[in-house]
Amino acid sequence: MSMDPFCIEAETGRSMFFRSEHFMVLYDIRPVVRGHILFVPKRHMLDILEMTKSEIEDFHSVFAKTVPRILRIYGASEGSYDLTSQIGRYSGRSVEHLHFHVLPRKKDDLYNKSDKSIFEDLKLNRSGFSPADVKKEVEMLRKEFGYKPG
Repeated sequence: MSMDPFCIEAETGRSMFFRSEHFMVLYDIRPVVRGHILFVPKRHMLDILEMTKSEIEDFHSVFAKTVPRILRIYGASEGSYDLTSQIGRYSGRSVEHLHFHVLPRKKDDLYNKSDKSIFEDLKLNRSGFSPADVKKEVEMLRKEFGYKPG
């Protein structure tokens, strides 16, 4: 595994659009679908079981503030989304830092028939989104959430 990009402010700062006391919310730099975001604890940890009560409460609060808006912005069908995290050495995780993926889902999206291919594409970076596409989404979300970097 490579160095943890979530512990490097220069890395997270490029795609962050919301933050709280304990969490950063980032637009995934390799999104599988439009609106693919990440919830990343500021404190380095590998497992959800390491979260303190305060971190768990903050996660819930941040999730409740951001996910409904993300689903609306990206037109998720009937509030549909995937919430996933790969925990442990054999889970297929790509970064050794706890993080949660939220992917807004649409009725006729590419992955509506099978869970398997979405996770393969997550792992293999087969999304087809360019860095310019990601930058555009980050800028739009920063405006939507009133986030100013720095």
